[in-house]
Amino acid sequence: MGSSTKKKKEKKKDFQKPKLKVGKAKAKASNFTDTSFRFLALVVQQQLAENAPNPTERFKHNLSLTASRTDSQRRDALSYLASQLSTNPPTNPIGTPTLLQKLLPMMSDSSGPVRGQLLKLLRNLPADEIRPHVEKIMLYIRGTMTNISQEVKDDGLNYMDWLLDVAGEDVVSNAGCWVKPLRDFMSVLGWTVKAAPTTTTTTAKSGWTSAPRTTFGAKKYGQSFPRQMLVLSKFLEMGFKPGMPTPWTSNDWIDNIGNVPQTADPFGYLGLFKPPRDEDGEIYRNREDRQDIFQKRFRGAVEDGVEMAKKEGGTAGRAAAILDQVLKDGMGDYERLSRLDDDEHLWGGYIM
Repeated sequence: MGSSTKKKKEKKKDFQKPKLKVGKAKAKASNFTDTSFRFLALVVQQQLAENAPNPTERFKHNLSLTASRTDSQRRDALSYLASQLSTNPPTNPIGTPTLLQKLLPMMSDSSGPVRGQLLKLLRNLPADEIRPHVEKIMLYIRGTMTNISQEVKDDGLNYMDWLLDVAGEDVVSNAGCWVKPLRDFMSVLGWTVKAAPTTTTTTAKSGWTSAPRTTFGAKKYGQSFPRQMLVLSKFLEMGFKPGMPTPWTSNDWIDNIGNVPQTADPFGYLGLFKPPRDEDGEIYRNREDRQDIFQKRFRGAVEDGVEMAKKEGGTAGRAAAILDQVLKDGMGDYERLSRLDDDEHLWGGYIM
């Protein structure tokens, strides 16, 4: 009986005409909140908690986030790593070589805040752990300095400034770290340099243009041009810095026979196990060698560029004056030594 009544009601529903509402809908209240939305829950099987007890895993996790596509994630990850490196003692469970291998490609990152945070992180690394990797670091800095973006170029100067502060002597005395950076400086400054001796022409253009750069009519570049000359001044000052003579005693050769060399690749200049280098990739360990190649390849271009920048005046003129003083201090004794060598050669020939 009940089943029959239920079937009749269900059948009757099929023939009922729905009542349609006519007219405007009632206005919603001013404090109306729509609660008809629906959301889906995202469940992660293995999620690293923010308060993870293992600092090593957190460090590695944030290091992996430096490869994220999001600028803010890369910046925040670098900020966390920098905070760990600034503690006393520093927290670096993976070691500086592995950390540099992961972070050095970020020098040319498209995001300015990311590059700025990377520079803060690099400044927290110990200088003793940076020096063995100067040659590799310089490759990335040179790539940043010659980047197509002016903002990236400017940060490349900041990286160079940092490396000169922590390992300046190692920078100018490593393979390919004297002539090649000078060529890059000439390129971004637009100063013409002499060609290498292996070329057939007498002069060559270094960089994209041989026209001297000026600050007139270029607001962005006007701020970069003096900065480039100042960093070049610092680079040359470090290269022309006289070495400190150490007194030698008869027992020094016995005391030093078992000591470990303090410089990276101490016998690299011999080229025993490597293919021969060209003039650009050579090692210039002492000041005199660096003066010789600078005199032969770059001095004329730098002096011409300095004179033109002085005439411009302003910030560029002041930076050019500093660079000019570095040239006078670093190369002032070069002519005197050259004349002494010539006199010695002539006198020796006369005696013979």
